[in-house]
Amino acid sequence: MTTRERILLAARKAFAEKGHDGVSMSEIASIAGVKKALIYYYFPSKEDLYYEVWRYSLDELEEHLFKEVESENVYLKKIKRLLKAYVDFVTNKRETVKIIQREKGNLAREDLEMWKKARERYNELRNKISKLIDSGKNNKEILEIVDSEVAAELILNGLNITDDPDKLERIREIIWRGLSNTIERAGN
Repeated sequence: MTTRERILLAARKAFAEKGHDGVSMSEIASIAGVKKALIYYYFPSKEDLYYEVWRYSLDELEEHLFKEVESENVYLKKIKRLLKAYVDFVTNKRETVKIIQREKGNLAREDLEMWKKARERYNELRNKISKLIDSGKNNKEILEIVDSEVAAELILNGLNITDDPDKLERIREIIWRGLSNTIERAGN
């Protein structure tokens, strides 16, 4: 593991526990086992570090989700795998999920460049899920009436309501049935 990755993981741990405003660069340095100046070598500001932690966490989520679907050819099965992978991620990667969710409300902010970049990165992931759903629509596996962007947003937000595994599974099932039932109606 590189020094930069060690700093990112230490920062993720600290930010997940205390949020952006609740943690200092000195605390992060202590957790990472490095001097504070070394953090500034890699990240010019606390905001830059926070954004990188957020992006790193979102990258981890995206990699986990799409690794599960790449070998599948049927789009509806891809979506089912994506939903299961998301539940697995939310259940087993609580620290990462906290980082992604904690500041998601700030994505609409325009005052800091960090939030603009974060919003762009979040939109990339949402669009990737939306395109997967669109591919299912183009392949006639999902009805045209399904709004791909809304469905993608539901997937990204609906599975973050709770960390209770049973409730997560029920939410996943509701989303899945909502998408998969479109096929049954399409055949009528």
